Amino acid sequence: MKHAVTRSLMAAAITLGSGSTLALEQGDWIVRVGAAHVNPDASSDSVAGSTLDVGNDTQLGITLGYMYTDNIGIGLLAATPFKHDIELVGTGTVAETKHLPPTLTLQYHFAPRSNVRPFVGAGLNYTNFFSEEGKGALAGSSIKLDDSWGLAAEAGVDIDINDRWFVSGQVWYLDIDTKADISGVANNVNVDIDPWVVMIGIGTTF
Repeated sequence: MKHAVTRSLMAAAITLGSGSTLALEQGDWIVRVGAAHVNPDASSDSVAGSTLDVGNDTQLGITLGYMYTDNIGIGLLAATPFKHDIELVGTGTVAETKHLPPTLTLQYHFAPRSNVRPFVGAGLNYTNFFSEEGKGALAGSSIKLDDSWGLAAEAGVDIDINDRWFVSGQVWYLDIDTKADISGVANNVNVDIDPWVVMIGIGTTF
């Protein structure tokens, strides 16, 4: 997925890079909307002699940015709720959950006045889990996942289409660690979700 995003953005840069420039400057607001894909790199403590894994999901992603200076910005990632299957390895899906992962980052924009504008950022993620439900072998069981605070890192690039719109690609790595309580099975199970989040979309400034 990450390599496909890179190839797509390079092709877009070659195609669009000679177009009009939508320059960023201090005081600008930036809005991006697109498809956000969450790909967890999950691991957990032992549960019934196995471990838990967390599935992927794609939802509508939205980012809002503010340029504090010409090069320094603040970014916020939001999305419609992600829904994930939770698998007990070797057994199959045993639960599902929804979550919202708002993420706030401090960004550095390398070329704010170019028509190809790469940037990087670092900050904090808060993940709220809700609507947990047992499935399969755990159907009817009560399951609870603790909310998570963790560090976040991102990289992205905006490529102008014209002097009002641009295409955008962003990648985040989120440190999401939670504890799972599964009634009658296990309590305080450490689950590291640690997903890559990839978003492709369009954006504008105002």
